Amino acid sequence: MIVAVVRSRAAPVIEQANVWLAGRSQRERLLLIAMGVLGIAAIGWYGIIQPLLIARQTAVERIELYESLQARLRAAPAGAAPAPGAVPITGPLDEAVRAAAAAGALTAQVTGDADRVSVTVTSARFDSAVPFVRALESGGAVVDDLRMETASQSGLINLTLTATRP
Repeated sequence: MIVAVVRSRAAPVIEQANVWLAGRSQRERLLLIAMGVLGIAAIGWYGIIQPLLIARQTAVERIELYESLQARLRAAPAGAAPAPGAVPITGPLDEAVRAAAAAGALTAQVTGDADRVSVTVTSARFDSAVPFVRALESGGAVVDDLRMETASQSGLINLTLTATRP
């Protein structure tokens, strides 16, 4: 029923377009058809295909980064050399975490006590957050739980971790 209503409403418009097109010369009709095809192709390319290609490329880059990080983590020997900026944990764990965050130029909210802490870092660069975690681990902390999520701005992450004293 709805299709019949749409057809009955569209029929006069289509009929008027056909009458208008029939009033054009053969050359004008071919140019109008070519213009329509090119317009549809441009909309398809810039509105559909190109955004999908960009999204695919971004996804491939993220997957490659993840795979390279996984390979580096698997290849790293246990007890590897301390990370640059590693802070040996000699005092309370919360103070050591604050020192490691300050060394990595991160603003971290640290809650907990001398033996177990929860750390939240918002809107940090990925290449600053990973050395921060590595510095904690090579300093002697055990990272029990680690969560990295993309932040609202491109290139930034939100980091949440729980660390304990060994």
